[in-house]
Amino acid sequence: LRRRGHGSLTGVPPGLDEPTRPWVDVGVGESGTTARLFTAMLALARPAGSGAEVVPSGSLCRRRSPALFAALRAAGAGVEHGRGAPDGWPVLLTSPPRTRALCLERPTSSQELSALLLALAAYPGTATLDVVGPVPSAPYVGLTLDLLARFGVGIEEVPASELPRDTRRFVIGGPLRAPEGPLLVEPDASSAAVALAAGCLSDGSVVVEGLGAGSAQPDLVAVRLLREFGCTAEAEPSRLVAAGRPTRGVGFDFRDAPDLAPVAAAVAADVALRGLGASRLTGLGTLAGKESSRIEVLARGLATVGLGVSQGEDWLQIEASDGRRPSGPFELDPSGDHRMAFAFGLLGLVLPGVRVREPHCVAKSWPGFWEALAEAGAKRSP
Repeated sequence: LRRRGHGSLTGVPPGLDEPTRPWVDVGVGESGTTARLFTAMLALARPAGSGAEVVPSGSLCRRRSPALFAALRAAGAGVEHGRGAPDGWPVLLTSPPRTRALCLERPTSSQELSALLLALAAYPGTATLDVVGPVPSAPYVGLTLDLLARFGVGIEEVPASELPRDTRRFVIGGPLRAPEGPLLVEPDASSAAVALAAGCLSDGSVVVEGLGAGSAQPDLVAVRLLREFGCTAEAEPSRLVAAGRPTRGVGFDFRDAPDLAPVAAAVAADVALRGLGASRLTGLGTLAGKESSRIEVLARGLATVGLGVSQGEDWLQIEASDGRRPSGPFELDPSGDHRMAFAFGLLGLVLPGVRVREPHCVAKSWPGFWEALAEAGAKRSP
């Protein structure tokens, strides 16, 4: 395959006439979720010989998804990477004849599994997907399965006793059908966690409407996390509420909800700066492959404000200080990562003199974050 002008391709697979080949050019911005989902669907859920180019921007150009691309190649899809990381984006894809059996080996993200489930659900009939090895952030797959069920897709998981060790098998019965009623989309629990933490760190209170105890979103564990820090936090039937400064450090495993780790680091920093205890955040093994190497960026930012920090491949330790407030100003670099900017913005609520470099990077998921923080009336601690 070769480009034919900007964003187009030429080259006809054997046996296919030019008019039968639909080609698309899809920009996915910096969203790893969008990139993975669209990559699988463009490769597998379109007529054989169809072509697509998935075009990233910003930090996504450095990210990889090796297990997903390996599964697509094994299914017969044409995969040709352009500039950027190997097994990453941009990528040129050519759809193979329909496949009814796929294998995903050693996934690095739950989104790789969700992407293949969506692609296989596009067609009528039955398909199988084997997953070999543990699935990072596995509870997020449950959200995909629930959504597919609402779209009329039957998915069964074969009992583990019938399969080789460390293997899961999904049997997918498509096709997708639009539900008859409206589909309610909840607020994002990971963003809600930032708002809840802001209320606590500013010694105020926050209510998040439309998201409650019945939600299946893994990041709803933020309510329990804040309680462990000593804040008041509750998940009511249709809203989340939080209030009160944190009073103690925590030990917390973020394996199932890694996007909460930056929020937790900011809350732990407040506890440490006030000399109230240390915190140890574990289960962070997937953070290195995000928009930035998040353990390193967090550790560097917390050390900049004078905190004792140690780190490993999947953990971060934040030590308690002597309670004396460090003197700024401090310039913290989020490395273009929206969640790092959220964390450093939260830190600025409790430590005067914090300046966040590249504040516009929050636009990826919350364009009005800084305005919302100001409108909430959050106050700096003395």
